[in-house]
Amino acid sequence: MNALMLKLAKKNRETHPQSWEELYEDQIIRKIRKRYTVNQELAILRQRDTKPEEFAKYNSYIEQCKAEVKQEMEITVDDNAEVTG
Repeated sequence: MNALMLKLAKKNRETHPQSWEELYEDQIIRKIRKRYTVNQELAILRQRDTKPEEFAKYNSYIEQCKAEVKQEMEITVDDNAEVTG
């Protein structure tokens, strides 16, 4: 993530929480797209019962992306997917 972008996002976090959450989600998607296209994700999700190992690998990667973005943005996300700082 661009350092200036992160600095601006942190500054606006309290006055614009929706934009902060959108930035968080956008950064996760950016990381996911480095490995999976939308079509690949849909295929994995559709076949999760018939290819559980592939789904587990995918799911692990998604959780890794979320953790990395949290660390990059220095935030915590509660169970309700609300972004807090």
